[in-house]
Amino acid sequence: MTKLPYLRTMFATCMLFQVIYVLCVVLWLAFPGLKGHALLLAVFPNFELLTVGSFIYGFIGSMVYGWIAAIIFVFFFNLWPPLVAAVVGRRAVRASQL
Repeated sequence: MTKLPYLRTMFATCMLFQVIYVLCVVLWLAFPGLKGHALLLAVFPNFELLTVGSFIYGFIGSMVYGWIAAIIFVFFFNLWPPLVAAVVGRRAVRASQL
């Protein structure tokens, strides 16, 4: 089994989180009465709507959150196969891959 690369996964989750962030801000602008947008205020401290600096702050923050999530995911994704092989035995792992 090949290992999952960190860099590709980091940039993919970074872009996903940024797209979700922009969609949330656009929905907030379109429908300011919705209650679900309070999540942005909880995730990004000192976030304010309708300021350019705050939008850029949230955009960069979503990038950092995406990178952190990817680093944790890839670490555990790459950790499990060798760990299972050590605990169960390599023969059992190879038999299950066939």
